[in-house]
Amino acid sequence: MRYISLNTGKEMTSKEIIEALSADVERLMKLHNAAMEEVATLREQSNEQNNKIRSLQNQLRDAKAEVEKASLHAAVAGSVSNKSAARAQINRLLREVDLCIEMVSNRI
Repeated sequence: MRYISLNTGKEMTSKEIIEALSADVERLMKLHNAAMEEVATLREQSNEQNNKIRSLQNQLRDAKAEVEKASLHAAVAGSVSNKSAARAQINRLLREVDLCIEMVSNRI
């Protein structure tokens, strides 16, 4: 059986075929190793970004709670017009608490 090189168009011996295949396998293994290293690096970066996102989400949640708390405090301590805003805020919070109680009751 004759083997012709796709690159040169010349006939190849068995030894040349084996050498060419070995070189191709070695090249592919190097590419695979490089790709695996890149995947590991990208996973690490992804984990770092996910940690930053969680941290920022926690900070945002805390900041929103502080703003709501300050808003409620200002409304309660403020003028008559702010008192109606405080009542509305308190009513909203009470509805939220009622909803939570209902959800917990449905689980039991």
